[in-house]
Amino acid sequence: MRMRVLLIHNFYQQAGGEDTVFQQEIALLRENGVEVETLTFTNENFDGTLARKLSSAMRSLYNTHSAARTKQVIGQFRPDVVHIHNLFYTATAAVIRVAKQRAVPVVMTLHNYRLVCVNGLLMREGKVPCETCLTQLIPVAGIRHACFRKSHLQSAQLSLTTLLHKLTGIWRSVDRFVVLTAFARQKILTSSLHLLPTQVVVKPNFVPDVGYADPAKRQDYFLFIGRLSPEKGIRVMLEAAKKKSFNLRIIGDGPLRREVAQAATRLPQVAFTGWQDRSVVLAALKMCRALIVPSVWYEGLPTVILEAFATGTPIICSDQENLNQIVSDGQVGRLFKTGNSDDLSRVIDELSHHKPEQLAQYAQNSRQAYGKYSKESSYRATMSLYESLIIEKAALV
Repeated sequence: MRMRVLLIHNFYQQAGGEDTVFQQEIALLRENGVEVETLTFTNENFDGTLARKLSSAMRSLYNTHSAARTKQVIGQFRPDVVHIHNLFYTATAAVIRVAKQRAVPVVMTLHNYRLVCVNGLLMREGKVPCETCLTQLIPVAGIRHACFRKSHLQSAQLSLTTLLHKLTGIWRSVDRFVVLTAFARQKILTSSLHLLPTQVVVKPNFVPDVGYADPAKRQDYFLFIGRLSPEKGIRVMLEAAKKKSFNLRIIGDGPLRREVAQAATRLPQVAFTGWQDRSVVLAALKMCRALIVPSVWYEGLPTVILEAFATGTPIICSDQENLNQIVSDGQVGRLFKTGNSDDLSRVIDELSHHKPEQLAQYAQNSRQAYGKYSKESSYRATMSLYESLIIEKAALV
């Protein structure tokens, strides 16, 4: 009999990376013969009016409609495992409670730090990174600084929801939490969730194999791909471009778009193209000398780094915690001191003068690193996780 897995996901009002991972995991499991059922929710009723906010506050604690839908699907599909990707804000922890009532093992992927940080990113305006609320039962600072949607009311609502679920023990009832990196695992285990070490496992996301690029065919420019926002280290990179002349191409969009466009006008060696189609992005990644990741926050597991690995692209990355565990200094590229434009300039200058054989070694190491983030590796890790939970359940019968 084929394994049956129920995947549950709550879509936000704006599409994001979690949605992509959810769809990728569905396809991966089905490609390998796993019987998959999905249960999805949306946040379309969270419209911001006071009445809706108050109504949402009640439903965000325990949504009876979501519980009823989960009960129906589990009863019909009879899954071996339930895997939740996101439950905020319509699904709610009700989906966990229903699955546990029916003795189905529950896996929940933590794509961010939402359970212990109001904005989910361990940062706030003026403080990057920020761990003020990480170990606090009640994240008062998150409410005071209106870290969720810049709203004190909505920050308080979300804080109350996660607090009550901490107190009722619903998070501790989850059989396995999946995090993307060892760094994230350490943060979650030291948090106010008080989880057991056996409850938190590392399973990275994967990216499709987009093809290795010949190092000898690369051109003399450095590349940034991503959201143009302060935490991404955009200003550090632009400052480095002012101090040291190197060819820089920037692909992306975000709140600092105007600032980036103005810098590109003043600096002839900087080319800003805005956001581009995936085909254009991948072509640029395969042709650049190196990818620059100047982030000043912890990041999660940036897709652009994994795609750089797949293409064999050398990486210049800030030595920020978490990132310094993903990108090995001197192996797949170079690290520079986080937030230090002088050090970034120095590293860029070094790579600009590296011999071809040294760049080729970076490329080979980068491609080798991709093996950890391939579809095959992800499938093996996923099935190992699911099978271990089924065995644990059988041992209890």
